[in-house]
Amino acid sequence: MRFLRNLSVTKGVGGSKLGNRRRNHLRLSTTLFLATAVTAGRGFVPIPSLATTIATRTVSNMSNNNVVFEEGRGASTATNETSKEFLLNRPSGAYTTARTSANAKRIFEWEAHVERTANSLASMMEKESKESSNHSKLSSKLSDPLVLRKRLDAAVEEAVQLHLQNNGASPSQQQELKITVLVGWEGSTQETSNDAAGDSGWVACHVTGLPQIPSKPVRVEIRGSPRDNALAKDSAWVSDRAPLEALMQSASCGGPVNELLLANEQGQLLEGSQTNFYAVIDGAVWTAGEGILEGTVRGLLLDVCQKEGIPVILEPPNLDTLESWEGALISSTSRLALPIDQLYVPSEGLPSDKNDLKKEFDNESSLSIAAKLQRLVSLEVEARSTPIGEPVPI
Repeated sequence: MRFLRNLSVTKGVGGSKLGNRRRNHLRLSTTLFLATAVTAGRGFVPIPSLATTIATRTVSNMSNNNVVFEEGRGASTATNETSKEFLLNRPSGAYTTARTSANAKRIFEWEAHVERTANSLASMMEKESKESSNHSKLSSKLSDPLVLRKRLDAAVEEAVQLHLQNNGASPSQQQELKITVLVGWEGSTQETSNDAAGDSGWVACHVTGLPQIPSKPVRVEIRGSPRDNALAKDSAWVSDRAPLEALMQSASCGGPVNELLLANEQGQLLEGSQTNFYAVIDGAVWTAGEGILEGTVRGLLLDVCQKEGIPVILEPPNLDTLESWEGALISSTSRLALPIDQLYVPSEGLPSDKNDLKKEFDNESSLSIAAKLQRLVSLEVEARSTPIGEPVPI
């Protein structure tokens, strides 16, 4: 955990069990559902000369044109794909989502994106290795961040450039972008120029405008159990969580619910379906230290805590201690650090309503640690971003 290398942390006590509280299981039928795909990311350094393999470059007819780049997979008709559809319409693979900064001239923390995607791919291929001997070669190549980096750099640069061309905004008015990259080792329809080097497989990239920060009040609900393999960012998770998101979207609590939080049988809140999660208790930030996918915005937030002298306890906050919470946040690529205003605990299998509101937080107070972290994290993003098109250091 290199994000925590210099961070002084305390191990805390997780809390008591929730008694008869039952988990919602995620392995449900997903045929009728679509789900969102947003996570955190690291800085980008593309190589122009590598942007050579283009199987398709598709632009939708939306007012904010989406762009899809696919490497070595033949023609595509993904003219109107959202980022969620981009993931759901392709074979399962390792994916990551990044954001730009400085009017789409830089990408935040791309190096960690590449490393995490390589690690996810290795974990997924290891799980599949007993079923096919073909995965051993790919595991030694695409799961190597140095090998994967070249493929991702080329795909992302090509897609970003095309998006900028088709949206026509001036450099000073360019909307920040959301970049989703998917990497797989199955389902390739044709060999690529990389096959001879032993690093075959496929890479695809989707670019769209970055969503706006949710308006206040920010609502979250507790629903569902932790993922089977939190360390691997598997695109199958996008469909697995769809039934829970369908319930979330049916909420009747005065406005939209922004995120669902995953709790284990002991009532410990590990992370959100697309976010990392934090509670502020007695002036300290509590967040799970294991059993989660560590987003890069999480790493930035913990660095800010260290710099500001805010204690960090690497234990998941427990729902049983909710009354003592002074604040709570979620973090992700699009949201950065986002204070939670209202927390709901709905009945299993039912949408949230106003009666399920369990806690409200005052984020307008000058004493709000959650609001302070939101401001400071936002200020640090550009400083941790790399210019698009900058050559990779040898």
